Amino acid sequence: MTLEQALDQLRPFQPKVPADALEIIRNNWHDAEPVLLTEMDQRIDQPLEEDGSALFLYALYLCAEMQCEAAFERYVRILRLPNLLLDTLIGDILTEDMNQMLARTCGGRIDALKALVEDETVNEYARSQALMALVNLVVAGTYAREEAEQYCADLLARRLERRPSHIWDAAASMAERLHIKTALPLIKSAYQHGWTDSGFQSFEEIKSALSGPSGEGSLTAWREKTAVFDTAREISFFARNWVEKDNLPEPDPMELLEEPRAARRRSQSKTAKIGRNEPCPCGSGKKYKKCCIDRKDIPSSEETPEDGDLLNLADEWIAAGYYYLEQDWPHKALTCWWQGWREAQIILPKSVQAPDREECNELFASCDFFSNWLQDYLLILEENFERNSVAAQNGLEFCRQAEGRFPAMNLQLKCFFMGTRSSLLLALGSPEEAFSVLTQIIELQPNSARGYVALAEILSEDAWRYNLRPDIDRARELLLQAREKATDCEDWDVEIRLEDLKLYE
Repeated sequence: MTLEQALDQLRPFQPKVPADALEIIRNNWHDAEPVLLTEMDQRIDQPLEEDGSALFLYALYLCAEMQCEAAFERYVRILRLPNLLLDTLIGDILTEDMNQMLARTCGGRIDALKALVEDETVNEYARSQALMALVNLVVAGTYAREEAEQYCADLLARRLERRPSHIWDAAASMAERLHIKTALPLIKSAYQHGWTDSGFQSFEEIKSALSGPSGEGSLTAWREKTAVFDTAREISFFARNWVEKDNLPEPDPMELLEEPRAARRRSQSKTAKIGRNEPCPCGSGKKYKKCCIDRKDIPSSEETPEDGDLLNLADEWIAAGYYYLEQDWPHKALTCWWQGWREAQIILPKSVQAPDREECNELFASCDFFSNWLQDYLLILEENFERNSVAAQNGLEFCRQAEGRFPAMNLQLKCFFMGTRSSLLLALGSPEEAFSVLTQIIELQPNSARGYVALAEILSEDAWRYNLRPDIDRARELLLQAREKATDCEDWDVEIRLEDLKLYE
């Protein structure tokens, strides 16, 4: 087997790890290393571009196994990605194996690991993995235990931000593993302030561990566990859940319509099972919740077609989205509504410049008003985009297209679109563009607190969600501007938010 053939065997997502191919790559590491590093670079640069290849994941593990120091900077770049992109790219690999990957490739770059640990713009679990990598180095004998103990104490005393974060749990775990008894008062203080998560590990558990023997036995066990890093063994934890994607047909989104169609047919035979957002069986064309939901005897209409009062495919996609929301499947709903928006653009009259025109409403029976559906779409996006990178990408495109398609939409709806667009931009790693959008909202609605509050939130309490460094002074300035200029401050709790900022002082 040639090296090229071995690499090709790592591309399919298949449950069986190709051990022979891995051995060929190990034996030809000088030539394989640049190929794997290039694969890592390409995926890091385009974390949302799914190429259907498992080679990137194998590259992560092989570079760690072979202690490739050039891979360390790639791991760091991965860990500095925004939360959504980080999760999309490596998922549970972050918490399962990243600490060993960092420790095996850092080549003594302790300061680089510390920089990750102390950077509050980095994902909290990524920071924790960097800290655990330092523990691994102590166990391996390449980082002085005394220095690690002092660093742990410094973290707990002054280096970590004063807010809840998993990095506090990691620091407490480090103190426990290295048996740093002097850190106990600092750990207790962290628990008292609520910066740690007692569900992860209670203070009593840590206190008990630090009160016992030195724990050299557990460190020895950890040393034995981490001494050997075998790609086949480590990656098999994930590979066993893989399927051979090359042998599967591309998923057909039309399949999402089958269940709502069946539900509509059942609802026509049993009115008791009518969904709130389904067409009312009386034939009025309204939703059931807006019509006969409170009536005991619901009149039926012979004119109601088998699939309900749906007018077109876009209408059916919209109805399917509402169906999946009622079933508590928001991600399926978002997929349906993305398809519905694409279909709606085909049939919407080009002369219509605003979504609240009657011409739009007449095209859709699945919603009372077309503009209301657009707002529902935005609301569900806001609630779910951080857990679904595809929905975030599609949602950003939806916002851009809708804002361009309806230049005459009312100012309130326009700012709603812009606010959602800014959130999506932040999640997808474009903070400067997001800030520009929020600034435009303030300029468009200087007498409304909405824009001031949205930007102030991102610069304070929500900064961690988007991997940003808090700017409390700027947040306070924005809220003071709102108090001076806006007429709806009470609606947006401006005074309460100003008080809350004092917690960061």
